[in-house]
Amino acid sequence: MKSARKKRSAVATDTASDTPALTTFSSDLLTPEEERELLSSFWDCKNELVRTLMRHFPNLRASRPPFEPWPMAQFIREFCTEESCDDHPAIRRLHDKYVHFKHRLASANIRLAAHVAKRFRHHALSYSDLLQEAVCGLMQAIDRFDVSHGTRLATYATWWIRQTLQIAVARQSHLVSLSPHHLQELGLLQQESEALAHGGKHLPSPQELASRTGSSLEHLTHLQTATRTPVSLNAVLDDDSDFKLTEAMPDNTSTTAQTNNERQEALGFLMENLRPRERKVLDLRFGLTGSGTHSLRQIGHLLRISKERVRQIQNRALEKLRASAERVGWEPSLLLD
Repeated sequence: MKSARKKRSAVATDTASDTPALTTFSSDLLTPEEERELLSSFWDCKNELVRTLMRHFPNLRASRPPFEPWPMAQFIREFCTEESCDDHPAIRRLHDKYVHFKHRLASANIRLAAHVAKRFRHHALSYSDLLQEAVCGLMQAIDRFDVSHGTRLATYATWWIRQTLQIAVARQSHLVSLSPHHLQELGLLQQESEALAHGGKHLPSPQELASRTGSSLEHLTHLQTATRTPVSLNAVLDDDSDFKLTEAMPDNTSTTAQTNNERQEALGFLMENLRPRERKVLDLRFGLTGSGTHSLRQIGHLLRISKERVRQIQNRALEKLRASAERVGWEPSLLLD
C-alpha cells in the first residue's frame, strides 16, 4: 500500500513539473541593463525557436523568414501551433520560454501603455478599450523591436502604442470610418478653433479655419460633416414638451401619394376636352389607366390605322392638353412626367 502511494505521488510530482505554472509578472520597471539582457534573451529564444521549428518540420524551410524581428514573430505565430508543441517537447519548452520573456517585457512597460491611453480619453472609446488597444500596440512593438538599434524599448513602443490607439479611435469613435491622418487633421482643427475662439473672443468661421489649417473649404466641410454627432429620431426637441424629432419630419410617402392624386385629377379634367380617339391613343401610349404602355405600331394595329396616323393624333392631343393647362394656370410638365 505504501509503495503504491509513493508511485502515485511520484507521478503527480512529475506531471506538475511538466505543466508550466501560472506566473504573475511584476510591473516594476527594468533598469537599462536588465532590459537589455532580457531583450537579448528574448531574441536568442526567438532564433532558437525558429531553427527548432524548421528542424522538426523540414517543409517549413521554404517559408524561412528573414533574419528580422517582425517576420520571425509572424513565422512563430503562424506555425507554432498547439499540435506542434504537444508532439515535440523541445518546441513546447522554447515556446513557453518565448512567451515568458514577452510577457515580462510587456508587464514592465504596462504603465507606459496606460499613460499613453489616458491621452485619448476625450474620444468615444472607454478607458478599458483604450487600455486594451494600447497593450496590443505594446505587444506588437515588442515583436518588432530590434536589439541592435541601441534604443530603449519604451521609446520605440510609444510610437506603436499611439499608432494603434489612433487607428482604434478613428474606426470606432465616429459613424464614418476615419483614417489616422484624418484624425490628426481633426485634432489640428480643434486646436486652431480653440485658439481663434480665445484670441478673438468669437467663434471662428469655416473660412478662417480653412486658411489657418491650410485645407480647402470643401475638405473641411466634408470632415466636419463626417464627424458630426448623430441625433436620435426619438430625441425630444424641447425639455418642456414631448414633441419628438420624428413628428417634425415630413411624410414623403403621403406627400407623393397626394401629388399623384392631384396629377390624376388634373389630367382627367383636361382630357375631357379631347375627342374619344385622342383619349384612347394617349391612354394606350402612356398607360394612363394602368393598362400599360404601347408602341405606335401596336396602337395602330389595335385601332386599324397607320403608325404615322397614331403619331399625328398623339401630337395633336398633347398640344391640346398643354394649351388647356396654360389657360387654367397649370404647369404642363406636371401632367405627363
